[in-house]
Amino acid sequence: MGLIGAALGLLAAAAPAGGAAPPRAPAGPAAGPAVDYFELTGVIDPASARSLVQEIDAAGRAGSRALIIRLDSPGGLRASVSSLVDHVLQSKVPVVVWVAPSGARAAGAGVFVAYAAHVAVMAPGTTIGPVVPVNLDAPPGSSSAAGYLRTVAARTGRNADALGTGSVSLGDAAAAQAGVVTFQAGELGTLLHNLEGRSVTVGGRTVQLSVAGVALRFHKMGLVARLLHTATRPGVAYMLLLVGLFGLVFELYFPGIGAAGLMGGGALVLALYGFTVLPTSWAALALLVVGVVLFVPDLHSGGLGIPTAAGAVALVAGSVLLFPHARPALQLPWWAIASGVAGTLLFFISIMTAALRARAARPPAGAEGMVGAVGVARTDLAPDGEVTASGSLWRARTLGAAIAEGTQVRVRSVSGLMLVVEPLEQAEPAGG
Repeated sequence: MGLIGAALGLLAAAAPAGGAAPPRAPAGPAAGPAVDYFELTGVIDPASARSLVQEIDAAGRAGSRALIIRLDSPGGLRASVSSLVDHVLQSKVPVVVWVAPSGARAAGAGVFVAYAAHVAVMAPGTTIGPVVPVNLDAPPGSSSAAGYLRTVAARTGRNADALGTGSVSLGDAAAAQAGVVTFQAGELGTLLHNLEGRSVTVGGRTVQLSVAGVALRFHKMGLVARLLHTATRPGVAYMLLLVGLFGLVFELYFPGIGAAGLMGGGALVLALYGFTVLPTSWAALALLVVGVVLFVPDLHSGGLGIPTAAGAVALVAGSVLLFPHARPALQLPWWAIASGVAGTLLFFISIMTAALRARAARPPAGAEGMVGAVGVARTDLAPDGEVTASGSLWRARTLGAAIAEGTQVRVRSVSGLMLVVEPLEQAEPAGG
């Protein structure tokens, strides 16, 4: 699972500006002056942190007048806060962090990003703090976090004491009065107006901001980075896991062009990446997989029995225990658990049952539709197993000697959902 996360991380790192961001206008006189704008929302995870670093570097190469970062984050998740702070502090262009819109917050790792900015701004109705925990999956460390915040504040001239030892939150008005942020602005136009002519220190030199009338270049995370960032949301990772398992189960019973298998495999890869970043209980995750697998036996009996009941119990238990002791921002929402359990029941009891019945009804009256068809044993038949015939995967039985996997077989008869087969070399010629 760690290899999957590493591979996806390398893929995101290789993609420009976080994956597939729109190309920037070329730097130089022909491009004209511009202000870059980037949104950093949700938990600051490795994908979003990497995208922010790339945006800062790209803005410096393009010679932007400023980089505005609209921030709304409850904190970090396995993100290197010191690396983010260093990139903001060492930026070649002025970095403006704007906590917006109303209702947004900058907490945990978000506090450090705001403190490191050359200009920090808050919209009305927003909050900043608490500092602790910096990363939502890490144990509290208020003393070290507060100490590091003072170090950052000393370089940017902000008041670190206003947030106390790390458990204090301030509204926009209180933060502006305490010197935590530079000013308040509820709209982008107001923000730009108040930035005009303001002097900031960038790279040891004083720069006067000139942003009036310049073009705005809006940027966002690329496709790969957005997928990885989305997969680290607990509810999304949970749903991706179930969808992936459903796709693989469907593909096993109805092999064809592989659409269900590809979809399921892709969903599982994203889900496993999310679980490697989130504070996941791997025992609970295994219980979830076992719960889904336990629904399978009753597909063959055509009813609801003990396996289905046990699967439902395992599914609920695994869902509840998936993120033990998680902080509120990382807890699995109740609607996700309810939707996941209901969706699993619907998939196996309704969709899969109906699909299997439709497949069983495919041969016309009795055995006429499949008798004589040639297939291939997908597993050893001793005496039961699986074969592929007429483009579908079937349960099969041999009445003679065991048949090895990969052997060509001919269907002799059909008994319910079970094909009765024999090796092709022993079968009579077609039509005989």
